[in-house]
Amino acid sequence: MFAEKAISLKSQPQWIQQGVKLGNAYHYRQKKTAIHNSLNIAMLILILAFAGSLLYLGTVLEFWLYIPLGAVGLGWVYFMLFILVVHEASHNMFILRKNLKQARAWNRCCGLLVCIPFGTEYIKHWEVGHQIHHGYPVEPQDPQNCPETVYTGNKLFKYLAKVLFIPGYAILRIDYSCPAEKAYGSNWQLTLSSVIVWFVSMSLETILLDWQVALASFLGIQVLIILNTIKITIEHGGAVGCRNNYWLRSCSSFFPLRKILMPFNISLHFEHHLNYCVPWYDLIKYHQQMEVIVPPELQQDVYKFNGEVWQQINS
Repeated sequence: MFAEKAISLKSQPQWIQQGVKLGNAYHYRQKKTAIHNSLNIAMLILILAFAGSLLYLGTVLEFWLYIPLGAVGLGWVYFMLFILVVHEASHNMFILRKNLKQARAWNRCCGLLVCIPFGTEYIKHWEVGHQIHHGYPVEPQDPQNCPETVYTGNKLFKYLAKVLFIPGYAILRIDYSCPAEKAYGSNWQLTLSSVIVWFVSMSLETILLDWQVALASFLGIQVLIILNTIKITIEHGGAVGCRNNYWLRSCSSFFPLRKILMPFNISLHFEHHLNYCVPWYDLIKYHQQMEVIVPPELQQDVYKFNGEVWQQINS
């Protein structure tokens, strides 16, 4: 796959080749290990502290207020954990080590710890599947964002409604229409582990805190799925995902509350696909330099702003 992509890069316009090389200036191997790791671990601690505050709120707020507030807040926490830990780890850059084998082991461990509660096979879906996604975005062999699962318009809204209003739909969804996604099959050991984790955690939350804390933490899974689905749509949805040139099948999106709704610069997705070795905190610098390189006639295609994000979602 990487050999094919290298050959493809040589056939690309000069500005794309230049953009990939530009990203190397921000490559994670150029970073100071201690500073990089300290930043990511500090962000992780802040996320967990925020989650703890949300859990505590369940002991003081009325259920009618806490259930929606807690579910949205905890769903956002799960979303941030996937972006910061799982996504960065899949590119071997959540934790940096000089020894590459040690780095892979540390990143794999962190990714696994986040994925297990959600029944996600980290190695198959992220270490392997996410690399396939980068090589063949929105192609039938893309197990993360194949054409049948990048929803827009009414199809998107209907799917989000099902996730929100049908209990368990986000977890027990059976209408997979993507062969690459189906190829993952099922892992009963992982499923059992996930069930045990949730049973133990919800039991402890009920005993030590309150039943509404346990319910909100479980409903947060639905919020996680909603946020992730919207993320996929603004990254690869509509006409963007149908472009012939797969180097252009992603876009960067700027809109109000971007930093909250799409944390850790995950909406700067064109730059990420151009060079996925750039850590999340440098993507905005990478973007600013890319603006100089991208031809004027392609600026609006590559960089989506404000109202155009809604147009892409509703296309």
